[in-house]
Amino acid sequence: MKQQVAKLILQNEQLMRETSKSSQQLEISTDPTLSFHTLKVTKRKDECVYYTGFSKGKFTSILSFLVPDNKTCPFSTKKNLKCFKSLSLEDQLLLVLVKLRQNFDFVHLSKLFKISSQDCSSLFSEWIQYMYFRFSSVSIWPHRDTIIGHMPKKFRKEFPNTLVIIDGTEIKIEKPSSLTRQSQCYSDYKSCTTLKGLVGIDPRGSIIFSSMLFTGNISDNEITRQSGFYKIIESHLKTGKILPGDGVMADKGFRINADLKGIGLELNIPPFTVSGTQMKDTDVELTEKIARHRVHVERAIARVKQFKILGGKVKLGLFSIVNQIWFSCCFLTNFMSPLINDD
Repeated sequence: MKQQVAKLILQNEQLMRETSKSSQQLEISTDPTLSFHTLKVTKRKDECVYYTGFSKGKFTSILSFLVPDNKTCPFSTKKNLKCFKSLSLEDQLLLVLVKLRQNFDFVHLSKLFKISSQDCSSLFSEWIQYMYFRFSSVSIWPHRDTIIGHMPKKFRKEFPNTLVIIDGTEIKIEKPSSLTRQSQCYSDYKSCTTLKGLVGIDPRGSIIFSSMLFTGNISDNEITRQSGFYKIIESHLKTGKILPGDGVMADKGFRINADLKGIGLELNIPPFTVSGTQMKDTDVELTEKIARHRVHVERAIARVKQFKILGGKVKLGLFSIVNQIWFSCCFLTNFMSPLINDD
């Protein structure tokens, strides 16, 4: 009887293992009726926009830009991942855009695309670094003639030589374990740990400058100096993309008038009031004009943060590629229609 019971126990354990194995195989099944793939998502416009932020046509344009031949993987990877073979290039890009737009956990993505969560994480990391490399190789600052030629009529009338509007923005992050890092990243404005970036747009709302991310306690003046903004302006002055006397628009917090004058540019910011005195009518009018146009840089930043990977708290696990994520999201907004359509 004891031998029979032992035999039955062994048989039961074997059946349990086989059942577990078959359920795992069912989980990673590549049955097209169960998988989440590009053809299904792009079939309906609302679904495509929901998951990626782009229509089917824009999705195809992004893919064509990143992978001109649309056949082979455009970059080599040291990791021998099965997902690079099991997923088409369209589905790989779809996974990346879904992660950026909706910020689904890698576990959730693994269920959608029928690959392991580790493969999802590795694929996303490889692709986002390639996207950063590809996007950063493109000069997104147009010639001044192009900017002026496409200026909204009201902007051209009020600020005809202002080519760029700049503003800083903060992205919330998980609290680092290091107390030093916590103090560096703590933002008094947001009352939490953040990273800060500088963004510049043209008068129609397209992003033409995006800095890397700095710790949240950096000032507007300092981030403008350290971001390379002045170096880009100086290089464009040499090539004729910008001319001496052209303008930069910013908020009052940017005390960079002396820096810009040293380069040869003008600064348009709202006028300051003297304590105890009333603002002049002309100053009130100028403040209203600048505020009316400067709000578009905030709208452009809001577009970037519609990618939920940046809209919430960035996880510490993504810190190694956070700059690549930030710049890629900024660049991707330029595939969207202009903020201001004044044609």
